[in-house]
Amino acid sequence: GAIKALEDNGIPIDYVAGTSMGAIVGALYSIGLTPDEMIKLFKSKEFESWYNGEQEPKFASYIYRRDPTPEMIKLTGSINSEGKKLSINVPSSIIAPYPMDLAVMQIFASPAATAKYNFDSLMVPYRCVGADVSRKSPVAFSKGDLGSAVRASMTFPLVFQPIMIDSVLYFDGGLYNNFPWDVMVKDFNPDYLIGIKCASQFITVPKPDDVLSQLEAMLTVETNYNIPEDRGILLDLKFEDVDLLDFDKIDQLVQAGYFNMMKLMPEIKQKVQRRRSAEELLQKRLDFRTKCIPLIFEKVIIKDSLKYSAKDFIDKTFRENRTRHFDFEQFKRGYYRIIASGNVKKFFPTAKLSKDSVFNVNLQVSEAPPIKIAVGGNISSSSLNQGYLGIEYRKFTGMPWRVAADVNFGRFYAGFNGYFRQDFSVRPFVFYELQFVTHRFDYFGANQTNFFSHRVPSSNAQEGETFVTASIATPVNLYENLLAKLTFTVGENDYEYYHIDNFTSYDIPDKTELMYLSPSFYIEKNTTNYRLYPTDGSTYKISLRYTHLREDYQPGSTIIDAQPISKKIHNSMSIRAYFESYIPLSKKFTLGWIADVTLSNRTALGDRTSSLLYLPAFQPTPHSKTLFLSEYRAQSFAGAALMPIYNITKSLSLHLTGAYFQPYKYILQTSDGSTKFSDPFPKGKFLGEIAGVWQSPIGPVTLSVTYYDKSDIKWFPQFNIGFLIYKPKALAY
Repeated sequence: GAIKALEDNGIPIDYVAGTSMGAIVGALYSIGLTPDEMIKLFKSKEFESWYNGEQEPKFASYIYRRDPTPEMIKLTGSINSEGKKLSINVPSSIIAPYPMDLAVMQIFASPAATAKYNFDSLMVPYRCVGADVSRKSPVAFSKGDLGSAVRASMTFPLVFQPIMIDSVLYFDGGLYNNFPWDVMVKDFNPDYLIGIKCASQFITVPKPDDVLSQLEAMLTVETNYNIPEDRGILLDLKFEDVDLLDFDKIDQLVQAGYFNMMKLMPEIKQKVQRRRSAEELLQKRLDFRTKCIPLIFEKVIIKDSLKYSAKDFIDKTFRENRTRHFDFEQFKRGYYRIIASGNVKKFFPTAKLSKDSVFNVNLQVSEAPPIKIAVGGNISSSSLNQGYLGIEYRKFTGMPWRVAADVNFGRFYAGFNGYFRQDFSVRPFVFYELQFVTHRFDYFGANQTNFFSHRVPSSNAQEGETFVTASIATPVNLYENLLAKLTFTVGENDYEYYHIDNFTSYDIPDKTELMYLSPSFYIEKNTTNYRLYPTDGSTYKISLRYTHLREDYQPGSTIIDAQPISKKIHNSMSIRAYFESYIPLSKKFTLGWIADVTLSNRTALGDRTSSLLYLPAFQPTPHSKTLFLSEYRAQSFAGAALMPIYNITKSLSLHLTGAYFQPYKYILQTSDGSTKFSDPFPKGKFLGEIAGVWQSPIGPVTLSVTYYDKSDIKWFPQFNIGFLIYKPKALAY
C-alpha cells in the first residue's frame, strides 16, 4: 500500500532493502512487479498454499498414499552406522518448506539470471538481510541466487526450515537487523530514505502460552528504527491484531499503508523534487521483464551424497519422458511427486542459467529418516475407543521400497496389517504391493447401545477376516492421480452370530467360514484433504471383481431346523462405482456429495445373517462403518448422499449429511430359517448426520449425532477425539 501511494504520486524508488516480509515485498518490486500484481499474488490460492506448506491442488501427487490409518502422532528416526542406536528426528519447522522453496525459485530464478546474479542490476537495486546464527550476526545479500536470499531472510525459527547458502545456515534477518536502513546507506547512500515499519520498537514481550513469542524474545536483538531527520522519514504502522501469517488481512494492510503514506506525502514531496511518470515506470518494468526468459531446464545437479540409484530416480521423475529439456510445470510435478514419495527430507532447488541459455537445477537433498513410528486411535464417548501402533521402514534406491506393520486394538475393532510396496519403474511409473491383513469387527462386544434398554438385534455378530493381497498398479493419468490396479486376493472370513437377543452363556453361536479366491481390477483416485470429514478433493473408485468362494456353515443353538453346509461353492461377479467429491461454493460453504452403485450376483449363504455379512453395505458416514445394519446392505443397490459443509474457520467446520439407500432386492428370512430375496425395488432407507468437526493437529475432534431410518435404535450421539478408521474389508469393493 505504501509503495502504491509513492508510485501514484510520482515519487521515484531507486533502491529497495528489507528484512523478513519486507524482503519478500522488496524483492518482488525489484524484479518489476507492480503493487497491484503483488496484492493479487498475496491473495491467490497459490500463495496461500506456499505459506501454509501445502501442495497446490493442481500439482499435488497422491499416488504414494496407503490406505488411511488412525495415526495421530508420529516420530521419525534412523539407526546409526553401527546399527546399535535409534536416533529420533525432531522436526525443524512447523510449516512444510517445500511449496515456499519451489515458489522462490519459480518467481526469482529468471530475474536473477537477467541481472547476472548481481542485485544491483535488478530493475531496482536490492538488498535483504539474513541471520548467520553461528556467528550471531546479520548478513546483507547483494549477489548470488535471489530466491535463496529472500528465502533466508524470511526464515523465522521453527516456522520455516532454515537453508544453507555457501555452507552457512541462515535464519530470518529480523533476528539481528529488522530494519536495514543502515545497509541502504552503506551500499547505496540515497539522497532520501523512506522507511516502513510494521514491528514493535522493542523486543517482543514473551507470552506464557506462546512458544513463538518466547523464541523471538530469546533470539532477537533490539533494532534501531530511528532514521535521522536529515536523511529521511519513517512510516510507523502499528497492527495489534495482525500476526506473522495473516495474509487474509491483506486488504486491511494495503489500505493502512496507502492511507498513512498519503499523510506523509506533502513532506516527502517537499524533500524529493524529482518525479517519475507512470509511463516512465511502465517502460522501466517492460525493459527488465522482457529480458527474463522462461524456465527451461536441462540438467538436474544433486550436490549431496545420495546413492547414484537414488539420484537416477530423482532425475527420471523430473523428466517423465526421455526429452533433453523440460519446462517448469513438468519440474513442479516431479518435485511434488518426489516429496510425496516420503524419501527426501531437505529438497531445496535453485536454478542457474547455463551458457546454452537454459537453466540447470541445483538440488540440496537429504534423505528422509527411514524409520517412522506412529501412535493413534480414537477416544470416544461410546464403546468405539481404539488404540493404534504403526511402524514403517523405507529404503531410497532407484527402485524405492517400504515395509510397514500396523496394530489396532479395541473392543469393536482389532487387527494386524503387514504391508510392502516397491516402485520398480519410473517411466512408465509402476509399483507393486503385498499385504497381509487379519482383523475382527465385534458388533456385539462393542455394543454402542448400552445406555438404552435393549440392543440392536442385528448386532449379535462378530466378523473376522484373514487375507493376503498382491497388487500391481500404474497411473492411468499421472497428472490427475488416477490409478489402475490389478489385485489378487486369497482369504478366509469367519462369522459368529446369534439369532436371538436373550441368549445365554450356554448357547452356541452359528458359525460360517468362507474361503475365497478373488481377482479384481480397480480404477481409483483419492485427493481428499482430510482422512475423516474432508472439505476438499475427491475420491473415485470403480471396481470389477470375480469371487470364487467355498462356504462351510455350522448352525448353533439359537436356530431351529437349520442344516449344516459343507464346502458349498459360490461364484459371483460384481461391479461397484463409488464417487465422493467436495465442491467449494464460496470461502465459507462447500457442497459434498456421494454416489455409490453396486451391481452383483452374489448368492445367499446358509442363513440371513451370514448372507448380510457377506453382502456389500452402504456406509456414507464414519459412524455407519461401525454398525451392522441389515437395512443398508443388499446384493445390488444405489446410494446417494448430499453433504453441505459450513467452514467456520480453516480447521473448524459443520457437516450435514443426508443419504438415501435404494436396494434392488432385500434378503429376507423365511419361517423355516432359510433365505429369499424380496420383490425388486422395495422402499429405500434414509440416514442422516450432523457433526461439528475441529481438525486439530493430531486429528479430528468430533461431536456428532447420526440418525438411521430403520434401526431399532435410531439416534446415536457421540463425541470422538481421533479416527474411526478401519482397514478395508477384503470383498467390500
